[in-house]
Amino acid sequence: MAIRDLRDFLAVLDAAGELHRVDAEVDSELEIACITDRHSKLPGGGKALLFQHVKGSSYPVATNLFGSPSRMALALQVEHLSLLTGKMEQLLAAPASAPPPTLVRQAACQEVIERLPDLGRYPFLKSWPGDGGRFITLPLVFTRDPETGLGNCGMYRVRIFDDGCVGIRWKPGSGGFKHHEKYLAADLPMPVAIAVGAAPTLTLAAMLPLPESVDEVAFAGYLHGAPIAMASALESELLVPADAELVIEGVIEPGATRSEGAFGNHTGSYEAGEEVPLLRVTCFTRRKDPICQATVVGPPPMEDCYMAKAAERLLLPLLRRQCPEIVDLVMPLEGIFHGCAIISIAKQTPGQGRRVLECLRSGGWLKRGKLLVVVDSTGEELTLAQGGWQALNAVRFPADLVVTPDGCLGVDATGKLPEEGGERKQFLQPDTSVSAQVKRRWREYGFL
Repeated sequence: MAIRDLRDFLAVLDAAGELHRVDAEVDSELEIACITDRHSKLPGGGKALLFQHVKGSSYPVATNLFGSPSRMALALQVEHLSLLTGKMEQLLAAPASAPPPTLVRQAACQEVIERLPDLGRYPFLKSWPGDGGRFITLPLVFTRDPETGLGNCGMYRVRIFDDGCVGIRWKPGSGGFKHHEKYLAADLPMPVAIAVGAAPTLTLAAMLPLPESVDEVAFAGYLHGAPIAMASALESELLVPADAELVIEGVIEPGATRSEGAFGNHTGSYEAGEEVPLLRVTCFTRRKDPICQATVVGPPPMEDCYMAKAAERLLLPLLRRQCPEIVDLVMPLEGIFHGCAIISIAKQTPGQGRRVLECLRSGGWLKRGKLLVVVDSTGEELTLAQGGWQALNAVRFPADLVVTPDGCLGVDATGKLPEEGGERKQFLQPDTSVSAQVKRRWREYGFL
């Protein structure tokens, strides 16, 4: 079935046997996160979780929805995540295929309007004991450039301070960050809308480091296979997902900030937090019976690891345009997004491995990767085991290491040509006639 919104996705997961409903009463402070953390580390990522009775709230919480390769594929309606690379290649070849959103007058996300919001009624999570408070961890944050009018949808964590104020932590250099800088420079209040629980493709698009020229909502529509329905926000000119579960609208006054406090991160430790822009909530809209979608961030494997694997497949074509010799890449789950990557290239000239590292460091989404390793392409799909084996056998320490001023490491683990002090190698290949014979007699040996 087509997945229009969060509820459609939950129905798809349920039909596939990938949804577990928790009927026992649970607490949104620490308990839901503890259950999710433990469950997500089961073989295969466990199941998607729907907590139907949350202490102190009338509304359920959904977590771990994207927490396995199979669920991530269901979310994006592909048989396998590897197919996402081809979809992205097609989009880059024909950008007009990204469908712009449609504007609707009556939106499910505005069935109920609260002018005096009581955010304490909603089960936003506190995940770790040392967290500064409750956070919205899968928010879709909508902003607009005050000069061009172009919109942006990004995923930036949101701290709940009280019923009328939240804090937003922009990622430096992101679309929302740049918009905020412009509002500050002009000494103007900045309208912001925060949506929770939308179509899976829009959630993924919000967290991707897409080029500025790519509209996240149109990109989500392309992955979705149909335009995303949007509605006018009530307090500003922003557009919000019509089928979202809830939307927080508000204004950031120039220079208004507040300390967000500590936040438990995927590094396995707490970030100290920082002063973040303070959003004064002016309006809260929702469905009559909203479902609060959340993710829990911590030591892998967790849900964000599999979102990163989808990102890996989607963003590979962008890397190929940046460095045409790139064939494939693989990112370990432990790296979480761009912390670590092994990249295979079709090497033809001396020094090509180092040039690829320099190219990746010059810009793009792997620019700040802590560890980038370049290996030779074998013509087969690159796997972590294959890439690691190649790298350990080919690297020459310390000659092949490149350390950036900010402490990131690059490794040119490609085979070295004679001009680089290497030697021509004859790689192992089985005898073709014997291989054919073994294949033909395989069952005769007693193997299935």
